[in-house]
Amino acid sequence: MPNINVAQFRAQAHAANPTLGRLVRSSLQPLLDELGPGPMLVADAARIWRLQEQTFRLPFDRQTKYRAALALLQPAGLVICGRPVEPSMHFVRFDTGPYMYVGIDANRKPTPVTLDPGSLHHVFDFKWKSSTGHLLSLARVWTREHVRFRTSQRAPPFNDVMPVEMDFHWGESQSASSGFGRDDHSIKPPRLVCRHPWVAGENVAEQWYQYSLDGRVWQNIPGAAYLLTKGVRQAGQQWVFFFRKSNWAPHNTKVYCFEAEYRLGHALPSPPQPAQSWMRTNGTPSEVGRYGRVISHG
Repeated sequence: MPNINVAQFRAQAHAANPTLGRLVRSSLQPLLDELGPGPMLVADAARIWRLQEQTFRLPFDRQTKYRAALALLQPAGLVICGRPVEPSMHFVRFDTGPYMYVGIDANRKPTPVTLDPGSLHHVFDFKWKSSTGHLLSLARVWTREHVRFRTSQRAPPFNDVMPVEMDFHWGESQSASSGFGRDDHSIKPPRLVCRHPWVAGENVAEQWYQYSLDGRVWQNIPGAAYLLTKGVRQAGQQWVFFFRKSNWAPHNTKVYCFEAEYRLGHALPSPPQPAQSWMRTNGTPSEVGRYGRVISHG
């Protein structure tokens, strides 16, 4: 377990601010309380993490002012930075792309098929602030998303064209100082991936946005939890595919719900051979109306 020279830390802090704690309670005081009154501290992993949480909460100007003192904590494994807080979700764009594949016709012969739209992309900006009040303190903080499906992606109402993955990470970035990350939730043509005859049902995935101080150990961003739901249902006299992204309570109590649906119509006349590729084009949220309808923006 690492040793922290608390006496030296206090001396450096007082050198930066000779009146530390005399007039008003200092923002550094919670960190000093966690370090304790002794001259030295032998800190276990739990204690180190509590200290790290206190450094996250230091305002950016205080981190700058007490830089020399805080540097004494780094050999113990602490990183002087902020962490992402106050997450929010924003639907920004709808994209489509033609999907070209080799299909099997009625005579069991290969035939080229082009679908347009051939992929549906619901594009979001996931935004956050810094616990220090300044995004610059997130310059070396990593981010990514973690998605875990509750049931197989190939279970009804979907078919074996869907991927097999049940758990994956995506969108890794080595800096969070921009304050946002782009998230694209795409689906191959619903008529291609849904079982026919159409059957009602849904597939739910749990999504966490995460951060890391070193690119190895990852933590969930508090409140950054969403549910991704893809499914088939009847809307009046017709079958539709729907996609929904919503907050995941109780992990995320900030109400959010984006939902869109698309008419399925008839089954594809030529089922595809496996291992087909994608192409896409950029669009705008209003273009959803060309293919389906947005039920809720969030």
